[in-house]
Amino acid sequence: MTKFFKRAAAFVLAAVMICAIMPAFTHAVTSTAHVSISVSPKELAQEGNVTVSITLTNTNSSSTPVNPTTPPSTTHTPAPTTAPTDVPVTHAPTPEPIETPAPTDPPEGHGSIDFGEPSRGAAPMEPERSSGSGDYTGITITNSYGVSFQTQGVTVAPGASKTFSSTMHVSSGMIGVDLPFTVSWTDRGQHKSDTVTCKISRLNASPYLSVVRTANPINASEGTEVTITYTFTNSGSVRLTNITLVDRYVKGSTSPLISPFSLDPGATKEYVHTLTMGNSTIVSQPVITFYAQGSSTQLTKNVSALTIGLIQSQLTKEIQKGTATPEGVPFTLWLTNNGNQKLSSLVVKDELGNSVSTEPFSLAVGETKKLEYFVPNPETVRYVVFSIEGYDYNNTEFKDNTASYVVRPYIDMSLLGLSFTAVTTTSLSEASVIGIEFTFENTGSMEFHNLSVTEKELDYELYTLDSLAVGATEKANVEVNIGEVRELVFVLTAEDPSGNPHTHEAYVTADQIDYDALIPADDPSQGDSIEVVNDEAGLGKMLDGLITSTGEKLMAWFRVLGIIAVVTALTMLGLGVAEIVIRRNKRQKSAEQ
Repeated sequence: MTKFFKRAAAFVLAAVMICAIMPAFTHAVTSTAHVSISVSPKELAQEGNVTVSITLTNTNSSSTPVNPTTPPSTTHTPAPTTAPTDVPVTHAPTPEPIETPAPTDPPEGHGSIDFGEPSRGAAPMEPERSSGSGDYTGITITNSYGVSFQTQGVTVAPGASKTFSSTMHVSSGMIGVDLPFTVSWTDRGQHKSDTVTCKISRLNASPYLSVVRTANPINASEGTEVTITYTFTNSGSVRLTNITLVDRYVKGSTSPLISPFSLDPGATKEYVHTLTMGNSTIVSQPVITFYAQGSSTQLTKNVSALTIGLIQSQLTKEIQKGTATPEGVPFTLWLTNNGNQKLSSLVVKDELGNSVSTEPFSLAVGETKKLEYFVPNPETVRYVVFSIEGYDYNNTEFKDNTASYVVRPYIDMSLLGLSFTAVTTTSLSEASVIGIEFTFENTGSMEFHNLSVTEKELDYELYTLDSLAVGATEKANVEVNIGEVRELVFVLTAEDPSGNPHTHEAYVTADQIDYDALIPADDPSQGDSIEVVNDEAGLGKMLDGLITSTGEKLMAWFRVLGIIAVVTALTMLGLGVAEIVIRRNKRQKSAEQ
C-alpha cells in the first residue's frame, strides 16, 4: 500500500508540474524537434533588454542503421519574417517555463512537438537515417531585431545540443508579440532550417495602448484622396477610458480627430480618416491620450511621424523656334524634370500626332532631355503645339503640353517693301490737338493687308487700312490729342500674304508755334536780317501761308486807309471851297452897303 501511495503521489506531482509549465510554453516560447528558444525575463512593464537563448539539438545518432530505401528528408525554408509592427497582443503572465528535452526520434512525418501554439515557419522533418558523421555545420540564426549570435565555426555532434545566447532590446511595440527566429544548418550536405518564436509578456496591472497608423497611398498628387487608418489595441491588463487622438497636420487643428472611446484589455478598434491631398506634403504624427480605469492620471502615447509626400510631376519646357526656310522651320526642345519624382515612358508628339521623340524615355529628378524637330513648310498657317505624355512614380498617367507656335507659309522677305512717314499739318493748339498726315507706300512686289497705325502712348488705333497694293501710295490726315508737348512715335503694323506681322515706326515732335516770333521786331530796311530755321517737315509751308495771310490783311488795311485819306482830302477840299464862298459872299454884301 505504501508503494502504491508513493507512485500515486509521484504521478500527481508530475501532473501538477506539467499543468504549471504548459501555459508558460504556450505564451512564452515554442520549440521544434531540433530547436528550442527561451527568454529571460519573460515579462516587461516597458521597453528593455532580455536574454534570448536558442538551443539546437542534433537528432542524428551514430548507431542508427543506414536505410538506403528511405529518401533523405527535406526541410522547406520558411518565408522571410519582418519586424513586428506596434500591434501587441496581451497574454496573462505565466510561471517560468521548465526546459523539456526534445525527443530524439519523433514519429515519422511529425518533426515538431505542439505545446498548445503552432510553431511558426517550422517545416515537418523526418529523423536522419543516413550514414556519415552526422554533424550539424554551417549554423546561422536570422531575425529582424538586430540580435546577433556567435555561430561561426560551431558544429553540433549527433545526439548533442548547443545553446546560443544574445541580448535583445525589446521596444514597447515588441511586448506581447510573437518574435520569430530562424535557425539554419547543414546536415550531410543538405540545408535545413526551423523557425521558433518567443513572446515577452507585459507585467500585471500595466495599462498599455498600442496604436498603428498607416496611409494609402503614401505619396499622392494634389486633389488625391489618402486613406489614413488608425488601429488601437489595449495590450495591457486594465480597461482604458477616454481615449482621444489628435493628428494636427492631418486634420489641420488641435481638436480630437475622433470622439473619446474606451477599450477593454485585448480589445481592438480601427478608425479610418480620408484626407484630400492639398498642395504641400503632409506629416502625420498622432498624439493619443487616455486613462487607466480608476486612475485620474492622464497617459500619453506618441506615434512616430509618417510623411505623406506630395507628388509633384512637373516639366520645365523651353522651346526655341528657328529661322524659317523654304523647306520649313526647325524647333529645339529642352524638357527638364523639376518635380520631385521620376517620370517614365515619356512620349512627345506635335498637334498632328507626329512623334517628336524617336522612342519613349525617362527623366530623373533634375534631368534634362534635348529634342530637335523640323516642321515642313505648310500650305496654310499652322499652330504647332508639343504634347508630352508618360507616367509618374505611382504609375499614374502624366500629361503636359507646350504653348502654341505659329508656322506660316514661307515668304521671301526680299520681296517685301513698305514705306511709312508722318508729318504735322497743323500746330499744337491750346486744346493739345495736332494735325498729322500719314503716307503709306508699297515699294515691294507683294500686297500688304490689315494695316493699322497707333501711337505708343495712346491706347487706340489712329488709322486703319484694309490693304495696300503693290506700288500703291496712300495718304491719311488725322488729328491727335496728345495732352502735352512731347515726341510722338507712330507705329504701323501690317501683314504680308502669309500673315506674318511687320512693324514700322515714324517720329514727329509735337510743339506749339509762336506766331509773334515769326514777325520781325525791326524794320527790315535797316539792314538786319532774320534767319528762320525750318526744323520740321511742312514748317515752310505753314510760314508761307502765314506770310501770305498777313500780307493780304495788310493790303486790306492799306486800301481802307487810302479810302479814308481820299475821303478826308475831299472833305477838306469841300470845307475849303465852302470857306472861300462864304468869304466872297461877305465881301459882296459889304460892298453893296
